[in-house]
Amino acid sequence: MTDLVTHAHDTRVVVVGGGMAGVVAALECARLGLRVTLIEAGPHLGGSLDRAALGDLTVDAAADGLPASAKTLATLIDEVGLTGDLETARDDELWLGAGPNGPAPAPAETVLGIPANPWAEDVRRHIETRGAWRAYLDRVRPPLTVGRRRSLGELVSSRMGERVRDRLVAPYVLAVHGVAPEFIDVDAAAPSLNPALTRTGSLSGAVAQTLRAGSPRRQAPRGGLFRLIDALDARLRDFDVDIRTGAAVTEIRRERATWLVRAEGVEEPVPADLLIVAADEDTARRLLAPHVELPESAEPRPQPLDVVLLRIAGVDLPGRGSLVIGPGAEPVTVRPISRTWPWIGAALPEGEHILRVTVPYTDAPDADVVETARIAASELSGAPIPADAVRASARITYSRAAPASLLGHDEAVQSIRSRARSVPGLALVGGWLSGNSLERVAADAIAEADAARHAVLWRGVDPA
Repeated sequence: MTDLVTHAHDTRVVVVGGGMAGVVAALECARLGLRVTLIEAGPHLGGSLDRAALGDLTVDAAADGLPASAKTLATLIDEVGLTGDLETARDDELWLGAGPNGPAPAPAETVLGIPANPWAEDVRRHIETRGAWRAYLDRVRPPLTVGRRRSLGELVSSRMGERVRDRLVAPYVLAVHGVAPEFIDVDAAAPSLNPALTRTGSLSGAVAQTLRAGSPRRQAPRGGLFRLIDALDARLRDFDVDIRTGAAVTEIRRERATWLVRAEGVEEPVPADLLIVAADEDTARRLLAPHVELPESAEPRPQPLDVVLLRIAGVDLPGRGSLVIGPGAEPVTVRPISRTWPWIGAALPEGEHILRVTVPYTDAPDADVVETARIAASELSGAPIPADAVRASARITYSRAAPASLLGHDEAVQSIRSRARSVPGLALVGGWLSGNSLERVAADAIAEADAARHAVLWRGVDPA
């Protein structure tokens, strides 16, 4: 065991990418005494847990809450001492804007947007009587027509019709995951749905059998979810991790059993016995191309988004929950975050609000994108927002990883990781492999870092 401890202290790890995956992977390696260097291209760690300043107030730029069921993240929050600061989101209700009468609360009893009762008032509000009749045909179709379908979009359209697909299922899937329902694997997104469909003979009956008692409430530390990243940054420094921000990696070379990582602003390449690449997919493929040809990922990949934060004053916002999703193949979304998170509302002067608006990415100037977001927010929030009501704004562009429920995702990831593991001392982590939820990203990074460090530490060490 003494040999193993010595080997650990002599083992050098370089983690490329300082998002959640990279931070967690670095922490897992540092716990055992490995010498870790974490290199991040941006000015600070965080990735999608970014922040933006709106005058005197700094708020989360993109991700701002975690489901209470996120066990891995709850453990990390507890480790860094933020559990006592957790705040529960209020008015955490979804509104959909694809119906005939504009935005309205999403139906209560659904799975993946599929209703248990198409005649329920909150369902008919979106799909109207015509849509309800079409969805009801699902109940009276002969049992022999029931078949197992993997595509969520095909399943919903064939069983309950286009209105359920277009007005209830598609908006949420497109807004959250960035892909159409046709590309979502039902068995991955809701494993119990297809078996229940076989038992009940109808999709609505299957939904009724698989409904859960409410969705887990979202939580975040007062002051913003980015506080978790700042606390993890401090935790890494407790373990003497060498954190280098503002240093984009330009080249990765290999000399015998050693990786050499070059980064902007770093004079000498950083050597590593274990290289963990936690960058986005395009960056990871570019840097590793000289060393390994990685198989293709599942398609399609979600398109980038522009996130616009608007600090407004003098606008009387009606209550529309915590997320309003617009219609269309690239839906705009609006989150009134100053109403969702008590700490933000308390920090603002009377009569001010902060909205987070997502719009499809364009290469337009910031001022044009902010104006597009203001107009979209006026339509979805239910209150005109004049240009002079905007006190401050910020634009952040970010890329989205595909969901783990994307058709073919698991098979593609297994193939990619199998190829990567054929290269000694190499591990890959990140949302493009784990799926796009922060809980999955963190749990996957822990598992992969643990396996990679185990392989490196026991190489050449006699277990006896």
